[in-house]
Amino acid sequence: MIITKVLGLTSALTKSKKAKIAILAIEIGILAYALHQQKKENENKRLNS
Repeated sequence: MIITKVLGLTSALTKSKKAKIAILAIEIGILAYALHQQKKENENKRLNS
């Protein structure tokens, strides 16, 4: 979450539309990865219980 806050702050300071779109894409990738990891952990907990 800290990474997305830093990227959001960087996006706010950047005036280039292309840079903002790139930063947004990075944020989406990070969030998708985090959701995938969380889903994996939940499945492992369910299988081990």
